[in-house]
Amino acid sequence: MEKHPLPDLRQHEYTTIIATLALLPAALAAVMDNHMPGPALEERACVPSKCRCIGGQGQFCGNEKINRDCKNGHVYECNRKTGRTCDYGIRTSCKKCNKLKC
Repeated sequence: MEKHPLPDLRQHEYTTIIATLALLPAALAAVMDNHMPGPALEERACVPSKCRCIGGQGQFCGNEKINRDCKNGHVYECNRKTGRTCDYGIRTSCKKCNKLKC
């Protein structure tokens, strides 16, 4: 049997280094995924409101000309079963063009 050119101890060190280098990219990716800031969505509470809605379930921008309890610039969620809404607060597009998207 032909002897391997590396001594046993060196062969073990070599194997350890190769295994570490092979696993390092996956380990770094896992760490980076958990710590890199991404385009996180801001989670906001929907606060019960006096603004009332007629129609389907969904979001809409408040309009004080139609209902003084539906504040301009705020986005509301309508509950079609009750006609009640909750207020998510100010939304940039509601302030800018009174639509969910400008």
